[in-house]
Amino acid sequence: MRIPTHPLPVRAAAALPELAAMGLDERLARAAATRRRLEAEGPRIVDLAVAEAGIPRRFAAREVTSALLLLDALPELAESIRPQVVPSVSGQTTLEWAPYGVVLGWHAANSPVWVPALVVVSALVGGNAVVSRPSQRVRRTTLAVLDVLAADWPEDAVAVADLPGPEAEALVCDPGIHAVVAHASTETCKRHLRRLGEAYSDGVPLRPYIPEASGNDALIVLPGADLEHVARAAALGGFANAGQLCMSAKRMIVHEDIWPQMAPLLAAAVGELVVGDPAAPDTDIGPLLPGPAQANARAALAQALAAGGRVVVGAPDPGERLAPTVVLLPRDGLSGLELWRTEMFAPVRGLVLCRSAGEALDLANDTPFGLGAALFGGTDADRELLAHGLRAARVLIDEGPMYQDPHLVVGGVGDSGLAGARPKLEQLVWARRVHRAGGHHSRSTVRIRQAGR
Repeated sequence: MRIPTHPLPVRAAAALPELAAMGLDERLARAAATRRRLEAEGPRIVDLAVAEAGIPRRFAAREVTSALLLLDALPELAESIRPQVVPSVSGQTTLEWAPYGVVLGWHAANSPVWVPALVVVSALVGGNAVVSRPSQRVRRTTLAVLDVLAADWPEDAVAVADLPGPEAEALVCDPGIHAVVAHASTETCKRHLRRLGEAYSDGVPLRPYIPEASGNDALIVLPGADLEHVARAAALGGFANAGQLCMSAKRMIVHEDIWPQMAPLLAAAVGELVVGDPAAPDTDIGPLLPGPAQANARAALAQALAAGGRVVVGAPDPGERLAPTVVLLPRDGLSGLELWRTEMFAPVRGLVLCRSAGEALDLANDTPFGLGAALFGGTDADRELLAHGLRAARVLIDEGPMYQDPHLVVGGVGDSGLAGARPKLEQLVWARRVHRAGGHHSRSTVRIRQAGR
């Protein structure tokens, strides 16, 4: 069965020969020009994000900064895809990296700047063309970002799929798409994969599907931690952008011996967050608009309280505006509480007390998600146990979840992703090994002949 190709991948593919002719260094030079352009357009993009999506100005500015830091780091990240001579028994073998072709970027609503920048620039520097699909909830903001990202590259190297969901999802299976990077909920990513499975049965060629999906990250606090620092990190890491980040700390695990000291500090830090007008420069959290995320959070909060949960900070009945809320959860029946087992894309967080580092590890790993985790305090042995035992691709020690560093790559395992913390630039190229014999008769050929006597 022949499945027709959408015009957008065809247009993007037309830019591939020009991209291939550039070479890595020229592509990096164009990325540097993109960086200068994005910095100049940053204030306008921040204004758009605030006006369109209600993203607090402070967080929108952070989005732009994260994209600029990524562009700054690209030359170092790109060293991993330069051709190199690798060991061989004779002659010379070269490892080189080739682009997949046309990459579909499925971009998230909660990150309208950094996510498209990450996917588009990583794909282009790797020699790919891109079809970018902005979320319809933040389309004007992401379209403005894509205009900036495309300006210094060949025509149609960045083709924009400004399409509604069903029509856009068909591109995941399009024969003209050679790789997909999807920043979306785990539910959406699994739906994409189901569609791909059906399309493969109809003859569509295989392609990498790289999901950057949901998270249910743990923030662990053990004796010895600087509790004032932890409280601030937990407040920011749990509630930035109204808690609508995959990398937010969504489950807090605190050692019972330090909880009496930690509780008032956490309540104070969360209570000091400014909830209000997203356009105001000091606002930390804008309004969480009515919709599935808010409805799910309210239902999970009610369930937790009915099961014996106790509000540490926030309000049991938050009214129309959902304020940042932390609930101390009962240990019994945790697996049945939505506030513990699912991603809360809202400013409501569950907290559990533990008795040891080992128990904290078990609690943190009690999830199908594997995006990230943050650890504060503990003995050297505790840190080693957790650093290497946590099923998370991004582990921070004495740093909050919002730590910015393009080298500390965001990625996941399990229901959070497939590739772990690998740079997108490395994921959007494939390996080719080219072997050149050392002479008319290489040593390996002689050995084979001798073995066959």
